[in-house]
Amino acid sequence: MKTELVSQEKNIVVVKTVFEAAEVDKAIEKTYKNLSQKANIKGFRKGHVPKKTIELYFGKKGIYAETMENVLPEAIDKVIEEYELKLISEPDIKPAEMEEGTPFEVTLTFEVSPEVTFPEITAIEAEKTVYTVSDEMVEENIVRLLEAHSELAPTYEERELSKEDYVSVKYTSNVVEEDGSSSEVEKDQKTEINLAQENMRQEVIDAIVGKKPGDTAVVEFPVEKDSENKDFAGKAMRYDIEILGIMAKKTPELTDETVLTITQSKHKTVDEFRTEVRNQLMASAERQSEETLKDSAVSKITEASEVEVPQTLVDRQKQAIRAEQEDRIKRESGLSFEDFFAQSGMDKEKYETELTEASQRVVKRALVLEAIAEANDIEWTPEELEAEIKHIAIASRIDPKKFHDYVYSNRDRLFEIAEKIRNRKTVDFIVTKVKVTEVEEKKEEAPAEA
Repeated sequence: MKTELVSQEKNIVVVKTVFEAAEVDKAIEKTYKNLSQKANIKGFRKGHVPKKTIELYFGKKGIYAETMENVLPEAIDKVIEEYELKLISEPDIKPAEMEEGTPFEVTLTFEVSPEVTFPEITAIEAEKTVYTVSDEMVEENIVRLLEAHSELAPTYEERELSKEDYVSVKYTSNVVEEDGSSSEVEKDQKTEINLAQENMRQEVIDAIVGKKPGDTAVVEFPVEKDSENKDFAGKAMRYDIEILGIMAKKTPELTDETVLTITQSKHKTVDEFRTEVRNQLMASAERQSEETLKDSAVSKITEASEVEVPQTLVDRQKQAIRAEQEDRIKRESGLSFEDFFAQSGMDKEKYETELTEASQRVVKRALVLEAIAEANDIEWTPEELEAEIKHIAIASRIDPKKFHDYVYSNRDRLFEIAEKIRNRKTVDFIVTKVKVTEVEEKKEEAPAEA
């Protein structure tokens, strides 16, 4: 097999591959033998079917097509290896006519990763935002921690409910069929509802706000057709609700006893607790400072790099972002993408423009990081991959062995995790090379909560 580079324009590479006549005849003969072994033709034992009979059953065009399917994958792999191509999509294959006793020509068009020109990393000036921890921040976080240990208690108020209330209710749920019939699912269940909760269904809010303790309400809403609960998918749920009472959060005071409870005896006094909160905030501030440095360094290098971003990668990234957003919207609000656009009043054209721009930035960043990694021999190791898989499993509360088996059975998922490790190492490498300028935090910025 001979190959010839026909053209290379931007990130499109065209290679002509020619099989000699002898190679073609050998491949066709092998196809005849394979078909003879596989064909179930009456009157002939497998492996002993004459050529003429095989031609009669499959036709010469079918035999040539089978031969192409057998020889092309290996030929493509050899071309990719010979020219060291990094594909970003499946190659376009244009085979000529195949005939016995004549050479066979195939034109292969590859879309490859584009060339990236990035600046000298040591010449890049990156900013690191330095965050400070104030006494006010410490106290604010202590308040949040105390509120997280609040308990709900009845108030015995008789007023109308507002959207900001907690309410105790008793409900009976029913699944409603398309014909209007219903069947009971749960009966006389008690629970507390936070009407101010962000993902609270609007139907529940509308039904309860304005009611008083002792009143009843009925809430009915459709269940999505692709709901995880297949028994209810595409049907409707009805809740018969009785308002039991208005609840109020009781936040504990900051005392040594409260500290013992909150920290599970790790700390015994208010002063110890306050010191621990400050230390956590300082650690969080430092982590956030490091992230600002990484973001700044990568952004500066990406902006200064030259690369023609392939539309194929941009389109692929847009699909991934859109799919993730659709899934999040459906999970959090129960709305389809179209319904979300309709209710939010978002401009679709503006959304598409912003999505394209965001995708271009993501793709360019990835291409630049990949180029830097290759130029500096940065790679992931099997040990790092195993540790990352274990970390993801533990963080997701999944059995590590099951997740490990799943990842290794899914090539795309395995590659995704490996690339994340490599990118992370590349960013860490960049940070050690750039010039760092420390800047004070802006007033509206603040480190993450402890």
